[in-house]
Amino acid sequence: MVDKKDQDYPFIKETIKERPIDKKTVLRRLAMAAVCGIVFGICAVVTVMTFMPDIFRQLEKEAKKPEMVQLSPPAQSDSVQKKESQTAETVQQTETEDGESAEHLKKIYSTIRDIAEEPRKALVHVTGLTDTEDLLDDSLLTYGDEEGIVFLKNKDAFYILTTSDELDKAEKFKITFSNGVMAEGTLCGADPRTNLVVVRVPVRNIEEEYRDEITAVTLSSESSQQQTEPVIAIGSPNGDTNSLIYGNITSVSGKLTIPDAEYTLITTDMAAGNDGGGVLLDMDGKMIGIILSHEDEESTVIRAVSVAQLGVLMEKLSNGKSICYVGLIGSTISQMQSESRGIPGGVYIDRVESNSPAMAAGVQSGDILHKMNGREITTMREYSELLQNMKPGQQAELTVYRKNPSGQYVDVELEVLIKQK
Repeated sequence: MVDKKDQDYPFIKETIKERPIDKKTVLRRLAMAAVCGIVFGICAVVTVMTFMPDIFRQLEKEAKKPEMVQLSPPAQSDSVQKKESQTAETVQQTETEDGESAEHLKKIYSTIRDIAEEPRKALVHVTGLTDTEDLLDDSLLTYGDEEGIVFLKNKDAFYILTTSDELDKAEKFKITFSNGVMAEGTLCGADPRTNLVVVRVPVRNIEEEYRDEITAVTLSSESSQQQTEPVIAIGSPNGDTNSLIYGNITSVSGKLTIPDAEYTLITTDMAAGNDGGGVLLDMDGKMIGIILSHEDEESTVIRAVSVAQLGVLMEKLSNGKSICYVGLIGSTISQMQSESRGIPGGVYIDRVESNSPAMAAGVQSGDILHKMNGREITTMREYSELLQNMKPGQQAELTVYRKNPSGQYVDVELEVLIKQK
């Protein structure tokens, strides 16, 4: 049966058809959108090309502009003039201080020249001569050409101290004093261990009117120099004659160890020449050291042997006495070394020279010398002074500590024959 409702509304059953797509319209719209996009892109490119260079330049300026660092609040306008005034005063004060510093330095160096003026009058030039003529120029052969200093002046003679390993070969000496006067001198004595030489010039060899112009340096009796103390070097410390150098002591712990003696070395901060010589003065103008010949090429500073420790040796050389020789090379054992190492005090024998009296007597390396002729010895200096107060040919009794097989120190008595060096 047919539904009555369907019969009454037949149009409900009609199918609604889809409207067909208009392709032309779609293509037209797509073309329009593409044209608009192209136009917009062109406008954008033109805009960027027009305005971006200015933008980049501005960004570059901002990037280069340094960031201001401010650690304190900016000064108020009313304090600007005050600060400018303070700055001007500071500059003026600095200039004044610089001027005062320069003036102060001038005064210091002027004082140094004044201190060294009198000792420099004692400087001499020593040339060793022989009676043998040089066949090349008909002159006398020379041995050494050194700086020296008058360290003693009495009514009979002038005594001159110098250093050389050749002057002891000379038969006579030509001495040129600081005032230009020349005179002939003779050898008093020479020590081949230290290369110290003492020359004597009789007063009669110098004209009377010039004798008072020649002075002798004052020798210091103190050996207590300290680091940083100012010192003056005169003579030829840097290789040039009649030089003057000012500096400071840097060390007094160095030692000059030679057979039968040990001397303190005074090291300074002053530059030295390899062929330098002369003496060291303290700020009182006293001679505190004699400058060593510069043999160590690696060291370039002035070093000197303490004069206070050379007194006995200089006296012996001045009197023409021979240097006593045993051949011990040793060093003083300090109290700290004795306590820390558990060894007795005295002089530690580092080595014994070959073919020396000490070797013949049986002294050995490692022995500790603590008595000589019954007198206690605690330092190398005491031993050296005792030895130099004796004479070549004398017998001396040495008492040494020596370790036995069980490691204990025992006394050993040795007889040594003193010889001449």
